[in-house]
Amino acid sequence: MSLKFRIPAGEKIIVNGAVLTNTSSKAMHFSLDNDASIMRERDILLPDQVTTPIHNVYMQVQMMYIEPENHVDHYKNFQEAAQMAFLSTDDIPTRDIIFEVVGLIGEKNFYNALKILQKLIKETATA
Repeated sequence: MSLKFRIPAGEKIIVNGAVLTNTSSKAMHFSLDNDASIMRERDILLPDQVTTPIHNVYMQVQMMYIEPENHVDHYKNFQEAAQMAFLSTDDIPTRDIIFEVVGLIGEKNFYNALKILQKLIKETATA
């Protein structure tokens, strides 16, 4: 089954590490018929946006997802970031989420790890 998605005018996406920009004045519709790593611009965290330990965990997972050729380096950074995030909080639900993300990374399930971290970041921003 293919993945269908819409890219608004001017928006960027990353597909297997390549940045694609919709230079059209209109939204474009795509269908992806095989397995690929995709991130929409709104889900991409830039280095200057890393302001918390959880943001740093997200950044390292994101890098493993979009740059699999540098997995070893990104994984080492992820391990350090996850440890720092775990030690920076006494909140048990947050620690449980960090453990869950570590397990997903062990399974190389970067996409679901990113989704869980996005939810945590959103929840902590509104708290």
